Amino acid sequence: MVFNDEGLTIEKLLSFDPNVFIPGECIAAFRFGIHDSFVYKFAFSRQYFIETRDFQNKISRITLNSYFGTKSKTYYKIWAELLQQLWEYYIVNQLSYYKELFTIQQLFELSGVTFHSDGISWDKDNRLKWNEIAVKTSQTHFVIHHIDNPNQSKCIVFAIHWNAVVLQSLLKDVIKQPVKVRKSSRT
Repeated sequence: MVFNDEGLTIEKLLSFDPNVFIPGECIAAFRFGIHDSFVYKFAFSRQYFIETRDFQNKISRITLNSYFGTKSKTYYKIWAELLQQLWEYYIVNQLSYYKELFTIQQLFELSGVTFHSDGISWDKDNRLKWNEIAVKTSQTHFVIHHIDNPNQSKCIVFAIHWNAVVLQSLLKDVIKQPVKVRKSSRT
């Protein structure tokens, strides 16, 4: 991946397919994750992936595959650096956009969560006021829940939900709650 102010270029080094260029203003969403494949009880491969989606719902995917643990730490480091660059060049602008919508109390939806002037909701039965929201985070997902009733909750998975990390960052800023990340054995 090549990052610059104009856009993102996904280079396909070992392929006959042409490089993919995505203008920065066309990056609508992203998601990321790590997927392990098992044979019996043994990890056969680990895939690190990052997907971007444009406003026409075209998805571009970067994958790094490690088999039998070879280059796993190297790929993890590259994957984490790519995520950081993607955040710095493009996604931080989306966060600013959603912060502005929040500031002007505009009704909007992000990763399945609707923002209202007095709180958030994710379906007709689950609505929380700003002072009732808590967030718990792990490496693969985070949970939004009622501060006094953890059973009233919504799980957001970084690998499944588009712009999940934008939602997490926005909620963290809105409720002013420091998010503690539980360490994982995936490194």
